[in-house]
Amino acid sequence: MDEIKSIEELESEGYRVIDAIAGDVPSSKELQYIIDKIADEKRGTFYSDILYNMTSERFSETEAKTFWQEILRHKYVMSELLKRNVGVRVAALDYLENIKKIIIAPKIIDETEFRETLKLAETDPLTGVSNRRVIVREISDEIKNSKKQGYFFSVLMIDLDRFKNYNDTEGHTAGDLILQEVAGIFKSELRKQDIVGRYGGDEFIIILSKVDKTQAKKIAEKIRLRVESEFKAINITISAGIAEFPTDGITLDDLISCSDEALYRAKEFGKNKVVFFKFVGISFKTKENINSVTCVGDFNRWNKKQGAMQYLSETGEWVINLNLKPGVYRYKFLIDGTRWIADPAAAEFVDDGFGGQCSILKVNLD
Repeated sequence: MDEIKSIEELESEGYRVIDAIAGDVPSSKELQYIIDKIADEKRGTFYSDILYNMTSERFSETEAKTFWQEILRHKYVMSELLKRNVGVRVAALDYLENIKKIIIAPKIIDETEFRETLKLAETDPLTGVSNRRVIVREISDEIKNSKKQGYFFSVLMIDLDRFKNYNDTEGHTAGDLILQEVAGIFKSELRKQDIVGRYGGDEFIIILSKVDKTQAKKIAEKIRLRVESEFKAINITISAGIAEFPTDGITLDDLISCSDEALYRAKEFGKNKVVFFKFVGISFKTKENINSVTCVGDFNRWNKKQGAMQYLSETGEWVINLNLKPGVYRYKFLIDGTRWIADPAAAEFVDDGFGGQCSILKVNLD
């Protein structure tokens, strides 16, 4: 019986073995016979050989098989996203280099082909800015880098005011043009190292590396004023919420949530505003001694948070610092486990000292 050649030898002879295994090219009877023989006789190194041929990196068979299955799934996702078939080599490079980050200089495919495909996979097709996938990855990377180097960075969540009404009235073509023009303004006002992406609909996220919230507000205000000026005729403005790492959150979810909460407040305060994320202070005026206050809110992670309390004798108030998210009116408070505070929506909005506002809830329990 003839010795079965390696995948590398067959590929060098022009056989597209790996592409055939992945289903990218039709497999002739001859090629399928060869693949079956390789899979049988190289049972302990089959997947390891595939990845070695693609990357020049050697993995264990178990690890290589897992990677291969994940690469095929990633190939499917990329193909669905781009509405065309993405080759397994492009999918493998994106997966191993950008997602798993275990390959630095692979030999998988022509660099130009990969970069062009990757750009399509990471770009919002309408506006030309980064898509949600990139935003999530970049915030995660920025968190890691910030922890190592000890710097602040800011996340801006931006939403177009009254865009839905304009889109419904003028049509989607006109609405799409507005999104493109606004995205262009964002890009023109930012540094090269900053990231702007479309998070969904008319929501955008901007990542400002090594920029604290005070600097971020100046940048956001400049953008806000320009949008207000250029779209004055159609009354399109933007609202923005700012969250700062690590002050406001240390995880991806925290920063997204905090910037979104701040954006919500900007909308509530009349739109066309830039607002910081701000923790909430709550004070209760009562003659009674309070032992505990439990907060039950819309967000599970804040459910049943216990507050640290301080009694102010000169005013007869108990001040409870619950470290809540902005928008305290979305929460209810239970005093000593027996009674709810009435009307938690009665929040007073005050200047937070940074050009934004925070919520202070005052309830008389007498």
